[in-house]
Amino acid sequence: MATSSVKDRRPVPEEPGQPVVSDDDQVQAAAEVSETIKSAAVAEKSQDRTHKSATVPEPSQDHTNGSSELVKEIEEVTAAIEAPAEGPQLSARFFESINEALAPRKKLPGFADPHMERVNSIQLPPWFIDRCRGAYLSVRFDPTAESRVLGVTSAAYGEGKTSVAIGIATAMAVDTKKPTLLVECDFADPSFYKFFGINEAGGLSEWLEGGSRLRIVRGAAIVPNLFVIPSGLPQSEPAKFFYQLVDRNVLEGLRGVFGNVVIDLPPTLNISYSALACALADRLLIVARSRVTLTDDLEALVRRIGKDRVSGIVLNGTDFRTPKWLRMLL
Repeated sequence: MATSSVKDRRPVPEEPGQPVVSDDDQVQAAAEVSETIKSAAVAEKSQDRTHKSATVPEPSQDHTNGSSELVKEIEEVTAAIEAPAEGPQLSARFFESINEALAPRKKLPGFADPHMERVNSIQLPPWFIDRCRGAYLSVRFDPTAESRVLGVTSAAYGEGKTSVAIGIATAMAVDTKKPTLLVECDFADPSFYKFFGINEAGGLSEWLEGGSRLRIVRGAAIVPNLFVIPSGLPQSEPAKFFYQLVDRNVLEGLRGVFGNVVIDLPPTLNISYSALACALADRLLIVARSRVTLTDDLEALVRRIGKDRVSGIVLNGTDFRTPKWLRMLL
C-alpha cells in the first residue's frame, strides 16, 4: 500500500375577543395555564426529551397592556416546550448509549459478561496496520481540533476500503490512546457484520429510523479503546440516512466523546449523494486497488469530491518488485 498527497400543544385556548386584564378571573386563568405548561415541561423532561429552556412570565400587573400580549407569550412558551425531541439536537438516549459503551466492564472470573455483545475480534497483520498508519499520518488534520474525523471511500466496490478503514482506526487507537470510533456508513451494502461476526440487524440506520438506543460494539478489535457502530440492515434509500446524520448533528455529538472517528463511506463515484456523504468527514482518503482501479475513475472521483478535500490516495493490493530501500529513493 502506498499513499500520495492530492488535497425535527398543548392547544392554548384561542383568544375570545379582548377580555379586560384587570379582571381577577382572567389573571387567575392565565396563572393556571402557565402552571399547566410548567407541569407538562417537567413530565416531558422525565421521559428523556430534549427541550429548550423557557420561563413562563407571571401575569402582568400593568393594566395598560391587553390580554393578547399575555396569550402570545404563553403560546411562545408552549411552542418552545413542545418542540420535537429530536430535531437538530440529539436525544439523551444517544449519550446514554455512548456512556454505556465506554463504561468499564467488571470482569468475573470464569463468566462471560452478559451485557457485552459477542464478536469475533479481527486481528489484522502488523505490516498491514503499519501501512494504514502511514496513510493516516499523511493526512493534515487541524492541529487545534480536539477530535479528528477521517472518511475512507473508493470509486467502486472491491477496492478494499473497508479493510483499510479498519486498519486506520486500529492504528489511530493504538497510537493516540484515545477512544476511537469506527462508523459504517455504507447503508446500501453493509459488511461489518461479516468482518466482526456480529448480527446484521440493529445498527445506525435502525437508530436513525427511531430505534431506542444507538448500538456501539466493543471488542471488535484487539485494541480495547476501539469501538464500532455497524450500519445495520441493507437499505434501499441510503441518501436519507446521510441527510439525517447531517440534520441531527450526529457527528458533532460523537466528536465530543471520541478523539478519533473513522467513517467507512460507500463508493462515491456513481452515487447521487456523494457530496452529502463526504461532508461528514473533515478529510478524505480514496482507496484504489492496484491494476484494477482505472485512472479515469480516480480522476473523476477527485473532481466530484473536490481536490481540496482529498488528502491522499491509498494504493491497495500492491506487489512491489523493487526493494523497499530503493523505492524510498525514487
